[in-house]
Amino acid sequence: MDSPVALRLAAAIGVVGMLPVTMAAQRAAQADDFLGLTRCEAGRPVTLLRADVRDSLLRDQLEAHEAVHRAQAEAFGTCEAFLASLTSARRIIDAELPAYCAQWRVAVGQGLDPDVTRRDFAWRIAAQSGAMENRLDIVRRFERECEVVPGRDPPPP
Repeated sequence: MDSPVALRLAAAIGVVGMLPVTMAAQRAAQADDFLGLTRCEAGRPVTLLRADVRDSLLRDQLEAHEAVHRAQAEAFGTCEAFLASLTSARRIIDAELPAYCAQWRVAVGQGLDPDVTRRDFAWRIAAQSGAMENRLDIVRRFERECEVVPGRDPPPP
């Protein structure tokens, strides 16, 4: 390790190891990144929609999505316990899939293409969970677990 090349390599590795964390490619998610968000206030789930979401069709979709999260939190005992349970990609997928399914049903009822919308939502779930490598598995799971409700929603075209 006394050669000039080895010393330069060791120095380069040391410098890379000391680079600040701000060089990360992705920042942590913030509340404003989401059009709708359910959070805990005094132990209860409360939904906030961004003020700039004015399209009533989109608001209906977001309300359906966030209603599922409120129900999930209520069923968990406390809102904080529900949020604390979201500790892995699998848990996030398990929580987001029914919420996006509810949103998908509203979107399909509004006339959006069922297959394109399902794929878009499945990819969002993959991105939110940090499991982009599993996005095709999530699409297949979405197809199996989320169907149009007969009698309530129009059949897919």
